[in-house]
Amino acid sequence: MAAREHKAFPIVVRDLEVLDAFDVTPRTRRVVLTGAQLGAFENGGHRIAPFRTENADDHVKLIVPGAGVVPPVQEDGHLDWPPGTIERARDYTPRRYDPDARRLELDFVRHAGGPAAEWAGRARPGDRVLVAGPRGTTVLPAGIDWYFLAGDETALPAIARRIEELPAGTPVTAVVSVASAGEEQTFDHRADLDLTWVHRDTAGPGALMDAVRAAPWRTGQVYAWAAGEAGMLRPIRRWLEQDRRVPAGRTDIAGYWRAGRAQHETSQEMDRLRHAASLAVPYAIRAAVTLDLAEHVTDGRTTVPDLAAAAGARPRGIRKILAVLAHQGYFTLGADDVVALTPAGTFLLEEQVHGRLDHRNGYARLDDSWPGLLHAARTGESGFEHAAGHSFWAELAGDERLGRTFDGDLARWSGTWSPDLVKALALTGEHLVDVGGGTGTFLAHVLAEAPGVRATLVELPTTAERARAHLAERGLADRVAIAAQSFFEELPAGRDLYLLAQVLHDWPDEEAVAILTRVAEAARGRRVVVLERVATPADEAGTAAFDLQMYTVFGSGERDRDEFAALGERAGLRLESATRIHANLHAIEFRTA
Repeated sequence: MAAREHKAFPIVVRDLEVLDAFDVTPRTRRVVLTGAQLGAFENGGHRIAPFRTENADDHVKLIVPGAGVVPPVQEDGHLDWPPGTIERARDYTPRRYDPDARRLELDFVRHAGGPAAEWAGRARPGDRVLVAGPRGTTVLPAGIDWYFLAGDETALPAIARRIEELPAGTPVTAVVSVASAGEEQTFDHRADLDLTWVHRDTAGPGALMDAVRAAPWRTGQVYAWAAGEAGMLRPIRRWLEQDRRVPAGRTDIAGYWRAGRAQHETSQEMDRLRHAASLAVPYAIRAAVTLDLAEHVTDGRTTVPDLAAAAGARPRGIRKILAVLAHQGYFTLGADDVVALTPAGTFLLEEQVHGRLDHRNGYARLDDSWPGLLHAARTGESGFEHAAGHSFWAELAGDERLGRTFDGDLARWSGTWSPDLVKALALTGEHLVDVGGGTGTFLAHVLAEAPGVRATLVELPTTAERARAHLAERGLADRVAIAAQSFFEELPAGRDLYLLAQVLHDWPDEEAVAILTRVAEAARGRRVVVLERVATPADEAGTAAFDLQMYTVFGSGERDRDEFAALGERAGLRLESATRIHANLHAIEFRTA
């Protein structure tokens, strides 16, 4: 079953003018923006494409005007944010956009202390404001029969836009929580809409979930979308997953804000969790995530013995983990063993946190290499193998969930750079061999864009089967041959282009040369393209940390241009060019020497 995908856009900033500003409801104010920069223009020598928003929940960053606010600098496809400016930016969903009239409408919910909402309340025609983005859009899966939408006032622009843009007769069930009856809005639509309003001033604490459960559940394939305050969304997410069994790829749940926290404060809290340091804290965090401690507390298990029983662990161990995390502000732990989750601790519930830190998932096993860092630094050998006693790939092969979740993470990452690589390769009717192509995410992109292209995917048998299913689901199986084998073996020869995308950074030099040699033997003078990060002395902290992790896990890591050239030379290949296509990923082209 196909899932939603993310399509990235170049990130640009536009200087716009307020055309109008008016109240939609007592608490919601609409600001209409216009300006020549909604069309194509140039900024800092960069050609900027017209503003586009392709999905109802796209978002832009509005930089709240104020004294001393320095605009971000436009670079090629991204922005350089001066210190302090990003803290003045707030995310908003375009309520409507008319490209012909160059008219962009944004809705602001009034709330105390909100700088963007306060600016909207003062905005008058002729005022100027900077807007960045959207940085991308969501491509919905095919085969949607009906829509389930839920949210609060902050989600209304996306909900209203979705309803208004759907074809006539499309079934939609929507449940919206607003402060009072006066906050209800009307929509200009042709959908088959069943809409329930929940008024918080008269409804009880569980009224939203009661309305969600009572709302009509249509027949056919649903696409479920919900947004708003993060705490409000957790029971909706659980209901969709556990009660309604909606596949993850057919749901999109987005916490737009958290009660008691400004948007930039929410971002800072997530950074604090992600960058927590010292050995006790990251290991305690990973243990808590893997044991679902935050989920169990949310479910009402609020004593150490109850938590331990739910997690299948010892109370003494759980108490010690909670003691560490209480000092970090994620839980509270009373003298009577009563446990509570703090606002910061709610981040432990997030799906992206589980993907990175939950030891039951494949990507999190990369962290098992860190105890072997010293060995890797001294010997150049894999720190993971030193610590675990076997390779990282053997770890994934030994557990179906580990392999499946790791493949899923790689597929999501591939989806972010695939459109840029498709454009860079400019294929029309060639035969492409994707060596180590995972579950076929890139091939799905290139085959969809170039109907004349055929392909061969080379992968180990388990991942190859996932790729076969994925490509068949997309209706592409008849254009792809699956070679279920190792890329250390002889490869299919005589095709037009051989691609190694994010493969070599997983292998030390000797193995990387062996892989390139197999590719060179098969290519016989035809194009060879390697997609990798190209290391530079100016690499940012995150890139440097990932480089170190790859070195620790595999004894490899990222390489600079000269190192890639040296690998190619040893394999009988000559490096001809290296072109940046996405962030710091480069398409490195080789030819037979």
